[in-house]
Amino acid sequence: MELIKLHPPVVHFAIAFPAFLLVVDMYYRITKRELDGLHALLTYLSVLAVVGGSISGIIAHEPVEKLLESISIFKYHEALGLFLALYFLALGLVRFYKKRNLFTIMLLIGVLLLFLQGWMGGVVVYEHLIKTP
Repeated sequence: MELIKLHPPVVHFAIAFPAFLLVVDMYYRITKRELDGLHALLTYLSVLAVVGGSISGIIAHEPVEKLLESISIFKYHEALGLFLALYFLALGLVRFYKKRNLFTIMLLIGVLLLFLQGWMGGVVVYEHLIKTP
């Protein structure tokens, strides 16, 4: 498999795990449930998925680097991807140290940024690389 094909499936997990974690976190807050192993597992899977998405993005962009240089939004997509990897590593530390309110706020912001990141990735691919209507 070409390495460029690795990025799309990986980034779906990088959006799905944190989004599901946000739903679980909100449910736990509403029901006043303590954080448990499921919450921890989803947190660390989310961190791994986002970091994996960033790494796969670095790998995927190399074969089409010349094409991407002319796409202005790609620079923002690339920078946000690297930022999100570091952000979710920090989120994992916040979860580890059990800072519940900070964790929830950071998670909400992180998920919103992931949605923005996904939109920018879609613009790069569908409006510039494969040019679908």
